[in-house]
Amino acid sequence: MRTNRTADIIIIGAGVYGCGIAYNLAKNGANNVVLLERKAICSGGTAKSCAASRTHYSIQTNLIHAVESLKIFENFGEIVGGDPGFRRTGYLILGPEEYGEPMQAVFRRQNEYGIDTATVSREEAAQIHPLLYLDDVEVIGYDTRGGYCDPYLTTMSYARRAQDLGVTIETNTPVTGIRLNGRVKTVQTPSGDFESSIVVLAAGPWTRAVGEMIGVELPYVVSRHKVITLKGDQPYQIDWPIVKDMTTPDKIYLRSDRGGTVLVGTGDHGDPIQDPDSLTDQVDQAHISRISGLISRRMPEFFRTAECTASWTGPYDITPDWNPLVGPVPGRDDIYVAVGFSGHGFKLAPTISEALAQSVLGLEPRLPISEYSMTRFSQGEALHGAYGIGSIS
Repeated sequence: MRTNRTADIIIIGAGVYGCGIAYNLAKNGANNVVLLERKAICSGGTAKSCAASRTHYSIQTNLIHAVESLKIFENFGEIVGGDPGFRRTGYLILGPEEYGEPMQAVFRRQNEYGIDTATVSREEAAQIHPLLYLDDVEVIGYDTRGGYCDPYLTTMSYARRAQDLGVTIETNTPVTGIRLNGRVKTVQTPSGDFESSIVVLAAGPWTRAVGEMIGVELPYVVSRHKVITLKGDQPYQIDWPIVKDMTTPDKIYLRSDRGGTVLVGTGDHGDPIQDPDSLTDQVDQAHISRISGLISRRMPEFFRTAECTASWTGPYDITPDWNPLVGPVPGRDDIYVAVGFSGHGFKLAPTISEALAQSVLGLEPRLPISEYSMTRFSQGEALHGAYGIGSIS
C-alpha cells in the first residue's frame, strides 16, 4: 500500500509561472514545495511563446510588472541564476493618430521607472529599422530596452534554481483528481497521492480542468494563435527591433529569429478552441497569405523575395478584460491561481511569480497583484487600457 506524500505547498504546472513561483517560494523561505507537471518542464503554452520582453502597457499594474520584469531579464544571471537567452533589440510601436496621446502618457510613466522610451519621427524610425515602410503610420514609439528571451532556457533556469533551493519537481505526473478534506488537499496522480494544505494552480490553459476538480470556475477562454517565420534573400538582422504594428487589424508583431528569419505573430483574439489538447501546429494557407500581405506592405523590399519557412500555433488563455487572474480563489486562502495571461504572461512572469509566492507565504508582495483578483469582474472593477481590449493593454 502506497503512503501519501506530504508537502507544505503543491504547485500544478511547470511552465514559466509554475517554475517561477516554485523558485520564489523557496527563495523566500518555503520548505517542502512540490511541483507537479503532467509532461515535461516547459512542454505547454510557455514552449510556444515568442517570449518578447517589452514594457509598453497602459494599465499601471501591468506597466510596473513589465518594467520590473525586464530588469530581471536583463540581469537574470545575477538575480536568479542561469541564462534566459535575453537579447536586447529595442521595441518599435506603430500606431494610428488616435494612439498619440495615450502613448505619450504611457511613456511618461515608463520614464519614471527608468525606461528609455519616447515617440520618434518616421525618419528616426527608418534609421532604427531600415526595412520599414512608414508613410501610413501616424505615431511611432520606441523603447530602447525591449527585447526577447528563450522561453525554454528561462523556464529551465527557474526550475534548476528551484531544485537547488530544495523544491521537488515531479514530471510525467498528471493530476487526475483532487479531494478536499478541510484544509487538507489530496492531489491524486498515477504515481501516488500528494497531500498539502496549500495548492497553487498554474497550468496555463489546462488550469480550468484542474480547478473543476475542486469546484473552482475560472473565467477565461482558450484560443489558438498562429506564428509564421519568413526568410528573404536579404537576412533579417538579429539586432533590428521588435515591431508592434497596431495599425493592422491583426495587431501583428514581428521580431528577428534564428537564421536571418523574421517571426510574425498576432495580437488579436485568435481562433477559439474548447480543448487545449486539440491544438496542432497546422497553420492554414489563408492565414499565411493574409499575414504575408500585411508584411508586404510594411516591409516591401524584404517581402519581395520572402518565403514562409516555418509555422506553429500556441494557446492563449484569455479573460474578459485580457488581464490575468492571480491570487487566492474567492473564499479560500489556501488555493491560489495564476492563469488568464491573455498573451502577455511571459513578459510579466518574473515579478508576478515573485509577488504570488510572497502572497502565499503571508508576506507583503514587493509589487502589487491585488488588481488581478478574480473578484474584479463581479465587483465591476475589470481592467481597461488606453488602447481598448487586447494584448497590449
